Amino acid sequence: MNWNWHVGKSVTLDPAPGRSDTKLRALIDQATSDSVDESDEHAGLLSMIREEVVCPFRARVAGEEVECVRFEWPKNGYGLNAVCKTKGKTLVVDIGMVEGIEPLPKGHEWIEAYFAWRDLLN
Repeated sequence: MNWNWHVGKSVTLDPAPGRSDTKLRALIDQATSDSVDESDEHAGLLSMIREEVVCPFRARVAGEEVECVRFEWPKNGYGLNAVCKTKGKTLVVDIGMVEGIEPLPKGHEWIEAYFAWRDLLN
């Protein structure tokens, strides 16, 4: 699954097999049902990712294989950072820089839902 995300290009155009926009919308609705604004929606989605996506998992960042060990909220504003390890180094990158490697981690659909939500903001 290519999770690379760029403004104007939606990763949700090529969701994982069996994943539809309707299912992604249902996940977004589940995570944001009690939200009163975008900040609450963001927090709800990030909470679901932390709870549901099983780490560690294999991925690629800039073509290099890494192990994604956890997620972090950015210090300011919206976003989601992946904390990855490779060759004794720790990389903290925006989730949009992470390319999933098969088999995708359990709960990966929450990352897809997060990207779909970001696309709705644009």
